[in-house]
Amino acid sequence: MALDLNQFRRLGDPMKTRLGPLFLSMLIGLSIGASAQAQVPNAGNSYFVPQAGSVGTPIEGDLATRFFRACPNNDGGSSLPNNARIRVVLRDGSNAPIVGVSNLNIYLHFNGGTDKQGFTGDGADSIIANGVQNPDAPCPLVQYVYADGPTDATGTTYITFTGAGGVRDPNRKWGHYDSQLPVVANGVQLQGRLSDAGTNGEYVLRIKNVDIKGGLQNGIDHGESVTSVDYNSFRSTLDDPPDDMTYWRDLNGDGTYSSSDFAILVNHKDHDCVHPMNP
Repeated sequence: MALDLNQFRRLGDPMKTRLGPLFLSMLIGLSIGASAQAQVPNAGNSYFVPQAGSVGTPIEGDLATRFFRACPNNDGGSSLPNNARIRVVLRDGSNAPIVGVSNLNIYLHFNGGTDKQGFTGDGADSIIANGVQNPDAPCPLVQYVYADGPTDATGTTYITFTGAGGVRDPNRKWGHYDSQLPVVANGVQLQGRLSDAGTNGEYVLRIKNVDIKGGLQNGIDHGESVTSVDYNSFRSTLDDPPDDMTYWRDLNGDGTYSSSDFAILVNHKDHDCVHPMNP
């Protein structure tokens, strides 16, 4: 299906509304934008790299992933700090950069909830990000965390987790975690590298969360909040030997779970989608 600009103008307002901004960006993109949307990234040549710090002198790889931790309120501080992000590089089959791909076609993909809550799809299925299950402190539905902007002349863009350019986006709030957060560009799931010189698949995107417990079942107001259940999960294991949850409790990413990680949890105790910042 294809529409030029004149055809779109002749559509009635209800039809324009139903098409939606994402579909319209694909239909009406002009010149380089239109051709970019049609290009399918090559899965072997395209990739993403974890980063933090400034764009000019970034921290990359394992040093950057230390900052990949979130609070359901997306309230800054120790939540998604230091411009925690991924750098996305899109290239075609000849390894040429794909320029001008819309930020709406490049995103992290969440389902919004679990299958037990009625959310299905190929996004992260253990990220809790919806107001249906969590109406008391109304949470936004988050299924797409979009890139900061279109790809540049090198086929590069960024997905800064807290919001484009490191500015807090109040519509980006989620609880819990998942073993893999899919990164998608023009319908292709990308693989991660620890650096440009790395190998596709050596890095899998994960973002830890101070909301570590609850919210996965079909209950009301059990998710997207940092409660006594989360506190007890951290506190009760502080002096225990490592177990299968140590990785997720290691909020500062230094390879161990200790009092410094527990302190991050304490700083976000009782936070939810409307506390301390609303929206």
